[in-house]
Amino acid sequence: MIKVNVERELNAPVDKVWALLEDFGNLNWYPGWTDLEAIGDGPGMIRRIHMEGMDPIDEILEAMDAATRSFSYTIPKMPMPVSEYRAEVSLEPLDDGKRTLARWRCSAKPEGISESEGQAMLEGIYADMLAKLEAAAGA
Repeated sequence: MIKVNVERELNAPVDKVWALLEDFGNLNWYPGWTDLEAIGDGPGMIRRIHMEGMDPIDEILEAMDAATRSFSYTIPKMPMPVSEYRAEVSLEPLDDGKRTLARWRCSAKPEGISESEGQAMLEGIYADMLAKLEAAAGA
């Protein structure tokens, strides 16, 4: 099983970062998709992401906690060579909320790749996501 834990200090206010993530059905801060559907509301909702040349990706919100600025989600069918994907995201205020410590953790089972290849792939995706999140929240 692959276990990934990426932490990054973002130069963006924690409330702005949380506002982007808390709206689970909205990915305007992360480009690359062609269409996005939000099916349902709250835990159990599905964020269906359409990307050019790929089957849609369903991300299922498992839990959302505004008080701790955290949420978790699963992806039943990944377009990448992993399965049993589950992620947990949390934010902590730094400098009285002017900056943010973002944590993105996940576990997944590698399928046809080594654990180290899977780890590197997921760490790269999270690094890109956090950079785009910082840019969107810092704007």
